[in-house]
Amino acid sequence: MNAPAQIQAAHCPYCRNILFQNLKRHKVRGCLTCKRPIVIARNPLGRQRLYRIYSVLDVGMSLYALFTMALLGFYLLTGHGVAGFVKAFSIALFIVGSVLCVDGALALRTARDKTWAKQRRGVAARTFGGGKVVAGLVAFFMVFVGVSL
Repeated sequence: MNAPAQIQAAHCPYCRNILFQNLKRHKVRGCLTCKRPIVIARNPLGRQRLYRIYSVLDVGMSLYALFTMALLGFYLLTGHGVAGFVKAFSIALFIVGSVLCVDGALALRTARDKTWAKQRRGVAARTFGGGKVVAGLVAFFMVFVGVSL
C-alpha cells in the first residue's frame, strides 16, 4: 500500500537543530538551542507556499556587504569627497559592530559559535564570542571616529 509521506522538520540555519515551534505564527523567533534570531520569509523565486528560514544576523551581514558595494560603486562613479565616503562607510560599520556584538554575546551565553561555516562549542565558542564582542566594540569606536570627522 501507500506509505505515509514523511514531513521534513525545519532546522535552524545556525546550529542545525530541529525547530520545535510554529514558525508561521511569528515571523521572527529565536532558536531554542542557540538563541539566535531567525526569520521565516517567502521564497523570492518559485512557488508562493515555499518558505525559507534565515538567520537575522546573516541577513544583517548580507545587507552590510550590499551597502558597501553600492557605496564603493557610487564613490567611484561620482568622485565625491573622501569625508562623505568615510561617514557613509562608518554607518555601514555600525551594522557590523551590532552583528558582532550580538553574535559574540550569544556565543558567550550559549557556548555555541559558528564562524566561517565551522561550528564550535564550549570554551572555544566562548573564546571566539569574546573576540567577536571586542571586534564589535572596535567597530563601534570606528563609527564614532568616522562620524566625528
